[in-house]
Amino acid sequence: MSATASRTADGSTKREDLFVLWLVIASLCTALMWALPGDETIPYHIAWAAFALLYGLGNWPLRQAVAGVVVDTLVSGSVLVLRAVAGDIAWQETTEIPLMSLLMALMVWHVRRRQLALATVTLMADREREQARVREKLTRITSHEMRTPLTISRGYVELLLNREDEPSKRRDLAVIDDELDRLTRVTERLQRAFRLQGGAAVTLVDVDALLQQTAERWSQVAHRRWVVDPGGDLFAASAERLRASLDTLIENAVRYTQDGATIRLAAWQGAGRVEVSVADSGTGFTPEQVAAINGVGEGLQPPRDALSQTGLGLELVRALVTSRGGRLVAGTAPEGGALLVMQLPLDGAGTREHPGGRDGRGNDPPSDDLFATDLTFVAPGDRGGVSGRA
Repeated sequence: MSATASRTADGSTKREDLFVLWLVIASLCTALMWALPGDETIPYHIAWAAFALLYGLGNWPLRQAVAGVVVDTLVSGSVLVLRAVAGDIAWQETTEIPLMSLLMALMVWHVRRRQLALATVTLMADREREQARVREKLTRITSHEMRTPLTISRGYVELLLNREDEPSKRRDLAVIDDELDRLTRVTERLQRAFRLQGGAAVTLVDVDALLQQTAERWSQVAHRRWVVDPGGDLFAASAERLRASLDTLIENAVRYTQDGATIRLAAWQGAGRVEVSVADSGTGFTPEQVAAINGVGEGLQPPRDALSQTGLGLELVRALVTSRGGRLVAGTAPEGGALLVMQLPLDGAGTREHPGGRDGRGNDPPSDDLFATDLTFVAPGDRGGVSGRA
């Protein structure tokens, strides 16, 4: 509150100083008009030009501005009339008195109108920000509060499934369990969306260690063959955002694969960029989905129906990668399923260029076909990655 009051006081002081400065300039110009018979119009216009400049900077109160225009019009106009009576200037010169007054009045009106419009827009923006903050808080609380009852409900459903022998009841319980699982995934997506929007603190991230930790974490909840191909290095990024983006790509792979399928996490760094990819042996993307994720052309928006099939999470990841100056690229994995690659430019910190376009571990870069729309990824080979089955 005190800071607001201080800013208001500083602004009022600045406006008063500018008004006083204009009064000084107007007084000097009026004195020059009196002292220079025949050349009155030069200081006359200088006084009004100073008014236009300083009022635009200071935006004085309306009464003060009107009073200044009236007083200067009367004083400087009187000098012009007296010079016209004395024959020093033509009577046509006196027409500038009402014209300049009208011009200044119009300028004051337009400045005031713009100021009112700006104040209205600022107020609406403040209200929108507050509403967005309330919505975000409500969504965070809701998604957080939903997780506990969902976990408990799923536990009881699984307990009933283990005790039930009748096929019809087991089918009913399986439907309930599937719906609870869908609600759980929705809640996790909400949480991940907030993590993607926040956590912008940039640190040096060990990409290979992040891939290994992510694979171990997901192996506890998804029965897949998890393969990690290390090939990254230290990378200046937001660890929280990178982890959330990786989780989103993995969730997409888990959703479209069955138990025992392969999900490969890989990294490569070199040639001025780092690439983190998630590949699987599932059904893969349709050509429409590939086009939607990769973009259908420069300056063109991908079709919404194709994007909707890949989920909101991929849209968030793509927006985040694009804001960083990179790309989210989709294609066909060596395993025959979907491939998603986050291509991010290297920053100054954590950048380690190596001769021949190789990274710190001597790995060759992936094919430049990564930038093609219809992409088939050729992996750098089995680099001794860690694999395992949950």
